[in-house]
Amino acid sequence: MRFKLILTVNSEHSGNVLPVSYQYELSSCIHRILTDNKELYEQWLRMNGFLPEMSVKYRLLSISNFYIPKIKVETDRLFILSKRVQLWISCLPERGTEDFIKALFAGKILLIGDRHTQVELQVDDIIKTDMDSYPETLSYLSLSPIVFVHVRPNRSIEYVSPSTPGYGEILLDHILEKYRHFYGKDFSGDMNFNFELLSEPKRKGIFIKRFTKEESKIIGYMYKFKLTLHPVLHQLIHNTGLGDKVNLGFGCIEILE
Repeated sequence: MRFKLILTVNSEHSGNVLPVSYQYELSSCIHRILTDNKELYEQWLRMNGFLPEMSVKYRLLSISNFYIPKIKVETDRLFILSKRVQLWISCLPERGTEDFIKALFAGKILLIGDRHTQVELQVDDIIKTDMDSYPETLSYLSLSPIVFVHVRPNRSIEYVSPSTPGYGEILLDHILEKYRHFYGKDFSGDMNFNFELLSEPKRKGIFIKRFTKEESKIIGYMYKFKLTLHPVLHQLIHNTGLGDKVNLGFGCIEILE
């Protein structure tokens, strides 16, 4: 289930400058709002047959980057030159989700940024944009960088490019593992799978926990792609994201019209 949030930039309160790498701060803010009322959050998950611990290794939701119609970038700062921005939140649970999201986010103030610059945004509208059904073949674009991590034998980390041979198999293994994690069983549907890149991948280096002792840099890729997959698995990745690090604000995808 997917929702588009329309937000007003309250630049008169805190300015209009975000860090270029704001995904982690945005994801953390959204997760805090969702889980602030622990009883309500856990009730929503259990209503849909999920346990709270299921949303740790893999998240039951994904969050896009902001869509900002007009920006200016200077070094590591992003200047918002629009009064309104948009954000998409997708959730795998469906029962009671529309009421849950609207109750938590309607009129909510989001303060996003790092210790240098922050932007205050107010949620003005929440629009449900859910898919009625999923065909076997769909074209997607990434709304936030897609990350796949490979651990080498020496335990060092490699971020895998979509141009890497065998990338499609890595992607499929990830989807099937996520299904197994959420539903407690192997996927038994038809496996008519195909992955095709539709654009040149754009490499994005995103800083996490910037200006702290835990600062690190994650490499993801923005691209368009075509995927043939069982409709149930399309629904899974459309609502919970694709790849690793979804909990840090990566891997949100959208269907190409």
